[in-house]
Amino acid sequence: MGRGDKGDEELRAKLEETQRRLESTSRELVAALGKLHGSGPGSPVRSRHRKHGSAEMMGMCPCGHIGATCMEHAATSFWRSFVLAYMVRAGVAVFTRGLGLMRGKSPRDVLKLEKLIGENHTHYREDAVRLGLFLGAFTGGYHIVRCNMCNRLGFSPKKAAAVAGAMGGLSSLFLKRKKRRTFALYLMARLAQGAYASQKNNNRFHFWGSHWSHGDILLFAMSSAQVMYAYVMRPDTLDAGFWNFIVRAGPIDKETLGLIKDQCNGKHVDLRPALAARSVTGAMDAFGPVVGEEVRCVPCQLMHRSTGCPGCTLHMAMSAKDTFRKCFPFYLSIHLVPFAILNAAKALRDPVGTVFKATTATVRSTSFISAFVALYMGTACVSRRIFQRDHRAMYYFAGIVAAQSLLLEKKSRRAELALYLMPRAFDSFASTVIDKKLLPRVPHAELALFCVTAGGLMHLYENEPDTLAGFMRSTIRRFVHRPNAPLPHSASEAMIQAVGDEDSDTDNGSPKTKANAP
Repeated sequence: MGRGDKGDEELRAKLEETQRRLESTSRELVAALGKLHGSGPGSPVRSRHRKHGSAEMMGMCPCGHIGATCMEHAATSFWRSFVLAYMVRAGVAVFTRGLGLMRGKSPRDVLKLEKLIGENHTHYREDAVRLGLFLGAFTGGYHIVRCNMCNRLGFSPKKAAAVAGAMGGLSSLFLKRKKRRTFALYLMARLAQGAYASQKNNNRFHFWGSHWSHGDILLFAMSSAQVMYAYVMRPDTLDAGFWNFIVRAGPIDKETLGLIKDQCNGKHVDLRPALAARSVTGAMDAFGPVVGEEVRCVPCQLMHRSTGCPGCTLHMAMSAKDTFRKCFPFYLSIHLVPFAILNAAKALRDPVGTVFKATTATVRSTSFISAFVALYMGTACVSRRIFQRDHRAMYYFAGIVAAQSLLLEKKSRRAELALYLMPRAFDSFASTVIDKKLLPRVPHAELALFCVTAGGLMHLYENEPDTLAGFMRSTIRRFVHRPNAPLPHSASEAMIQAVGDEDSDTDNGSPKTKANAP
């Protein structure tokens, strides 16, 4: 036997002896921890220590975090989630305001703080604080409940996720009731998507047509039909902010929308107030005899007041152009600001690439919403020309036609937009049915729904993360599961920790978060 082989055997023997000593020390340490907690050989606490012995040796709590106490970990999660949520909401508002000033008559106003963030332009503060408190309380409450269930009741983190998520859902009380209902319905759609993916992955069942390549467009079209009908006929069933956004993006003013609604509902429509703003003599001639100042259908040219175009085709083109101009700053802010805040390190490493990708995505999204408006207006005008009258069902059909503009968006964004619009459509339909007293009004139903859906989503995230959509999974990871850090002593320190999360995630071997614009 050579000298080299003999040396290798001696080294191997020493390594084996070292490994045996480490294992013996590990067992002794686990036993010592059991005695320290004063538990007997068969007690639940001792069994938990055996189960989580290796985690405790590393200074890891059974609920998953390292080093800090459970309360410190929950407080850190609250701070950082609050700061992130506030920065995203306020950042979108300030960025959009800045772009608006730059496009105004005096671009230098963007350098004046009183113009950019003065008292008259900080209407977003309440929404930002509410959103921050909601997400902060959810993440903090989730960790507190999960830690107690793991430490006191012996649950594993995966089994405790559903109850912890449901209890964390009580944080939605910080949101306004209408916003809470919208969030609950959105999470319900996400939970249904994840639950169906789970069943399909386990070969339990799948729906007929689930393999369709354009199923997302079908879902968006059905949702769009209800929303665009409510936009004209039942605006009270839509969230006020959402309805105002549609009105600002579209070419029809609120006064004209009211006239159309009254006419379709069979009410006596008087155009004299509208005639005072713009003459519609040519339109009246096109729609037959007129009795005094009243017509049996609100003329197209009255709907064209925003563009001043006499013809419907030219009005469609000008409406699309105006929508693109009005919506571009908003879409740029929601594509750029959340990504820059949630992925600050990546954005700073490649600022040009980040801006380029955000601009490209903004052009696609703004083209989509512009085409949507043009198709909706075109369908309304064609229907009026053919039938010489309005009908409520036409606005359902116009929503379906306009939804085909979703083909301009990336495939990955289509499902996101469909699932964003579907809860609003369901909310509008449910509100209509309840107003007609076909269904009872259940108090605090939106709070209960939010808690149930939050618990279900956290259960899927902990146990079957692959069943959740990438955007949902990365959002939960960003706000709920993040590296341990010392408890921040100020908002500025929390902000530094929050925007530095991406590098910590990478260093710890976890995947980087990819934030998509909503």
